[in-house]
Amino acid sequence: MFLIALWVLFFVTDDFVENDILNKKNDLQLKASFMGKIARPAFENNKVSDFQLMLEMYDLFDDPQLLPVHKIKIYRYEDKTDIGKGFVYYNGTYPIKRSSISVTPLEAIGSQGQNNKWYDWDIMGTLFSYYRKLSDARVVMAPIVSKRSKFNPQYHVIKSGENTYDIRVLAPIKVNRKTVALIEVWEDYDLKNAYFSRNSLRVAFLIGISFITLVFGLALAFSIAFPLRRLSKRLNRKLTPSDLADQMTNMSVTRLASRKDEIGLLHNNLTKLTKQIIRLFRDKEQFAADVSHELKNPIASIIAHVENNLETENSNKNSGLLKIKNQALRMNKLVSDISEAAIVDHEIVAKKREKFDISNIVDEIAKHYIDEIRNSKIEINVTLQKNINFNGLPDRIAQILINLIENAISFSHPNGTINILLVRRWRKPLTLVVEDSGPGVPENMQELIFERFFTSRSGHSVVKNSSGLGLFMCREIVEAHGGKIHVETSQLGGAKFVVSL
Repeated sequence: MFLIALWVLFFVTDDFVENDILNKKNDLQLKASFMGKIARPAFENNKVSDFQLMLEMYDLFDDPQLLPVHKIKIYRYEDKTDIGKGFVYYNGTYPIKRSSISVTPLEAIGSQGQNNKWYDWDIMGTLFSYYRKLSDARVVMAPIVSKRSKFNPQYHVIKSGENTYDIRVLAPIKVNRKTVALIEVWEDYDLKNAYFSRNSLRVAFLIGISFITLVFGLALAFSIAFPLRRLSKRLNRKLTPSDLADQMTNMSVTRLASRKDEIGLLHNNLTKLTKQIIRLFRDKEQFAADVSHELKNPIASIIAHVENNLETENSNKNSGLLKIKNQALRMNKLVSDISEAAIVDHEIVAKKREKFDISNIVDEIAKHYIDEIRNSKIEINVTLQKNINFNGLPDRIAQILINLIENAISFSHPNGTINILLVRRWRKPLTLVVEDSGPGVPENMQELIFERFFTSRSGHSVVKNSSGLGLFMCREIVEAHGGKIHVETSQLGGAKFVVSL
């Protein structure tokens, strides 16, 4: 893009020809004014015939040292006669008798022909073909209207050939404020010669800059841009949800590891970072497993010991033991949920996704809970679109629905209602909705309920041994599948959980 902009700037900003033609036009106007002043005294004598005036004009302008006058004409001005058809007092295009004759040797002619060989340079010729069109649009104008020259000088720049312009000035010669003659001065402007003489060095310089820029650009591309692109592609290809740990282990690029510059340092630092992430990931999983194993056995022993002692008839003692048992059960559930959360963290990033029919999973889970709460006077309504295929983790998607349904049941009043909706619209994400007729979620808590260990249960909605991890795990699973979950107020009066996948 830089090189293209450079060449465009070269063409658009080059106004040399325009300024050169303007300067030549001004020179021609000065020449016409000067020649008119020289010729005016001859026209002041009314008794002189046209033939005598013509001889006097040739006597005046026959000196080649005066001015180059081979492109000057002087006409008699007549209102009813077109310019060029009247009497011509002087025509500089004809040979002048007293002018010196110059002989050009054949060798010089041959050398002049050789000087034009550089016009055939393809690059310059191509550039000139574009520049000629641009120049025509800038400088070419309408031809002179000769009758207007009676009062003021007129000029024009028109095309006289494929690569030449005709620069012409027509000025009046006045005697006592009356136009008696017109002086015409012109010059042929060789656009091609002017363009090549000015721009051959500039184009060569521009080509050199372009070549150097291209070389440096390729050097930077091969040394920096391409290696970074390879590293970026490796990161994008490897960091996928399936088998993440193994893929991150093989993330390094062999060619970059041996480099001693900043690119190699960046690669090595990224490799170290991924290894640390893998180690932390595995340490977290191992820690959760160790904690679960070490805590569950003592808790199980406490529960068993308490249950054995509850068989006695000492009511005061049984009341204390019952409290111990409830706390032990709560601790056991909390440890299980923490272990489950660690397993979920592992599966959502490391387990391979599979394609499955999510409609069947939702239907089976909904039927299970309909049978389970048949006697609780809570109604479950299911609206289900069939044959919706989804790519993900079936067990974890099922866990989302289970957690949301159990949450809705725990908050619903007797004779309450729970609605379950599964639908996928054209070019829209899959939508799973679970809403209930419970007390709902206050607006200031609609974000907090998805945080770890958060619970706001009270009254009849209190669930024994609730850990506050259910909705947190729902959010983690949904976001791992590239979706979103939020809660809003339901038309039933309770909470409405909306999952978009």
